[in-house]
Amino acid sequence: MIASAACIALLSGCSGSPTSAQRPQAPATDVPAPTSTPDPFHTEPLTPLTRYVALGDSFAAGLGAGAEKGGCRLSPYSYPSVFARRSGVDLIVNAACAGATTSDLLKHQLIALDERTDLVTVSIGGNDLGVQAIAADCAAGKAAACRNEVTAALSLLNVLPDRLTTVYSAIAQAAPNARIVVTGYTLLYDASDPNAKDFGTAAAINAATLGLNEVVRQAVDQQRSAGKPMTYLPVDFAGHAIGDRKPWLNTTGPDVFHPTAAGYAEYAARLVQLLGTAK
Repeated sequence: MIASAACIALLSGCSGSPTSAQRPQAPATDVPAPTSTPDPFHTEPLTPLTRYVALGDSFAAGLGAGAEKGGCRLSPYSYPSVFARRSGVDLIVNAACAGATTSDLLKHQLIALDERTDLVTVSIGGNDLGVQAIAADCAAGKAAACRNEVTAALSLLNVLPDRLTTVYSAIAQAAPNARIVVTGYTLLYDASDPNAKDFGTAAAINAATLGLNEVVRQAVDQQRSAGKPMTYLPVDFAGHAIGDRKPWLNTTGPDVFHPTAAGYAEYAARLVQLLGTAK
């Protein structure tokens, strides 16, 4: 229900310059962000011998952080790299790739996992819905393109739970001894001012992101109920979103809507908070 409501809100935000009656109203920004799911599973503490593998899309690759290399745009300032440096764990490989979908992860990234893997982080799902294109078109005021992207996303949202279930199950099977942390997507905009010029777009895109995150969280919860040691980790850029004085997101250029190095450092900090540091 939350995901569907988010997409309906996004449709409203894509209809051009909304009237006050059409605009998403301020209470939409009061929807609480999902919190980390409690982790009842017994796990070994992190050590320098902890074998860590990162999987996912551009948010895991570090697109937008700077110094990206290769076709997958991997950055040394990605959250997996920063987390490994801060925690002291052994990052075996960051197999993430900018633009990766759930299908890409299954085809190209699972090979990085084996029974020796102790820790996996993964960020995936956004590209299955074309989130970046939706955000770019809506923010640019391309009403027709925005509506088309949202229509496509609405239909794809219905199949995303099954895709995530397949991916998460495959990860758990490929790394049977690993703890798995699934990171959410941060909200892009500060949509706290209903009188702001771009409030309609900002609130709609945030609502869509909340909907995506809720689908991810529910898929993680299903895995946990089946006994998989998997945790959902939301990340919030409150005070540093687009529209704030010092955003932790790129606001222009080819990496628009992706975190900056400071944003990825916040992801890493949340991982350290969740998992602790190596002894």
